[in-house]
Amino acid sequence: MSGRIRVNIMVSRKDGCFLSSLIFFTLVFGVFLGAQETGPVYDEGNFFIEWNDGGPRFIQRILWNPVELALRYEISLEEEQAGKYEKLLRESTRENFLNVSLRPGRYRYQVGVYNLLNRLEHTSDWVSFEVLNALQPKITGFTPEEFFLDTGEEWQLTVTGEDMDAGADIMLQSGDGDGIRPLRIEVEGNTARLVFDKGQLVPGSYDVYIRNPGGLEDSAGTFMVYLQAPHGPFGRPDIIVSAGYAPFIPLYGILFAEDAFEGHFYPLGFALRGGVLPLKRSWGSLGAELGVSWNMLYEQKKSYTVAAHIMAFHLNVLYQLWLPNQPMALNFRLGIGINALLDFYYDTGNGKKDSLSSGYLSLDTEVSFLWHVKGPLFAEAGVDFTHIISATNPAQMGYLRPVLGVLWQF
Repeated sequence: MSGRIRVNIMVSRKDGCFLSSLIFFTLVFGVFLGAQETGPVYDEGNFFIEWNDGGPRFIQRILWNPVELALRYEISLEEEQAGKYEKLLRESTRENFLNVSLRPGRYRYQVGVYNLLNRLEHTSDWVSFEVLNALQPKITGFTPEEFFLDTGEEWQLTVTGEDMDAGADIMLQSGDGDGIRPLRIEVEGNTARLVFDKGQLVPGSYDVYIRNPGGLEDSAGTFMVYLQAPHGPFGRPDIIVSAGYAPFIPLYGILFAEDAFEGHFYPLGFALRGGVLPLKRSWGSLGAELGVSWNMLYEQKKSYTVAAHIMAFHLNVLYQLWLPNQPMALNFRLGIGINALLDFYYDTGNGKKDSLSSGYLSLDTEVSFLWHVKGPLFAEAGVDFTHIISATNPAQMGYLRPVLGVLWQF
């Protein structure tokens, strides 16, 4: 026995019964693996895995119900060799279990019960069992490589591999260790079919993970879960429409000098956007978006009022990245557009002076965070930065716009 080995115990009982007090025997078996700490790390009811710092040690536990007023128990264990059982050990214990370290093979044991006078009261029938080498599973492939949540209510994943136990635990596992277990697992030879339903699946990136009943495991990736399915050579595009509240925060520029807009926050503003994401891959989705925004700048001075409207039209490259195993995504925008300064005027109390309107090229970039609410509806929060491209005009400026709104992705 070397490396990581699963120990299975198969029990076949001979005819007979445990006399009166001893109701039944149960086998509980385990594997102990080398590590830095001691303590159970894996438990599936009928066996467990613990760690110790002495290297790999393989332990099986023979366990029975305690007998009232028993002083001690004497366990006889024999190993089958060349068709005959040879004595392996005889041991006395006051506990109702015995830990043994056995190599693969066939064994049998019986337990004698001693009363308070240290006399043999009962002896069980022989109980036979087999210790098997563990199976180290290996995933060689899986199909499909992605699920799309808009294509139905149930999805099937077929996993192929080597040494897949019929009782293996197979799931989708994210990078942070969380897993999505299927509704059903059907293992036939070295092929497993996993069935999921829509309520279980969350968009993100996963590995396909398998753990055999002895604790040996393997994984393979990457498996993707998407909201929507691609169609055609470039994929069926996602259509995005968003609307949000977008106040204005000046950063720099002569327009925000002492005699004009020197405030730090102008609350009136909105943003509308529409876009398309035709390219959807495991590394993210890529597309384009057209946006329009409006902001009202207004400031009351001691002797006059200054006001203006700012309209912006931008064409952006849009990149969307789903966060692993979360119903959340990041949107990144970068583009070029036109900013229009409209009806910029001063009013000294005798009516507004001649207003100024002008247009400028601009660059903008934005990052926003999406929370999936329901169906195609998302909540969106982000911040947009815009720089006016003008080397000579005193109206050049840079500003931020926090955006808080809703987004529909179809």
